[in-house]
Amino acid sequence: MTDTSRTLLLMRHSEAGHGGGGDHARTLTSGGRDDSRIAGRWIAEHVGALDLAVVSSATRTRQTWEAATEGGARAAAVDLSDEVYDAGLAELLALLTHLPDEARTVLVLGHAPGIPALARTIASKDGPRDVADALQRGFPTTTLCRFEVEGDWLDVGAATADLVDVVVRQD
Repeated sequence: MTDTSRTLLLMRHSEAGHGGGGDHARTLTSGGRDDSRIAGRWIAEHVGALDLAVVSSATRTRQTWEAATEGGARAAAVDLSDEVYDAGLAELLALLTHLPDEARTVLVLGHAPGIPALARTIASKDGPRDVADALQRGFPTTTLCRFEVEGDWLDVGAATADLVDVVVRQD
């Protein structure tokens, strides 16, 4: 990683139940908690400590992050964001371009369809074919994408980030 490179992780929350209380209050299933811990272990082993985790304020995303930390994921700062909940592509792109300059390694943890749309949009066409193919096959719960970004967050846009990994939970 050069002085101007940054690492961006985009993650969809883990599996949630369909209980009462509305969409924002949905909670993770036990399988979703297990998947989150596994994702947290992957983050710890392959990325290390994060500078910032931007997590949707929905219960299931907060629980995904909590379980990921049980698996070893760590962040210097966590931003519980109402804006990530229900955010579309335009809102998520705006969020990326306004990330703090000092944050070099960032996780954005949110929902479909926004997170998958963002991943497909920012992925450059220069990445490994097998990684790009994995992104096109779908974006089930707990999917995690790692991107390398050269330059400032302000410059992130269509086809500007190198897709390095796509990690999809195994059934």
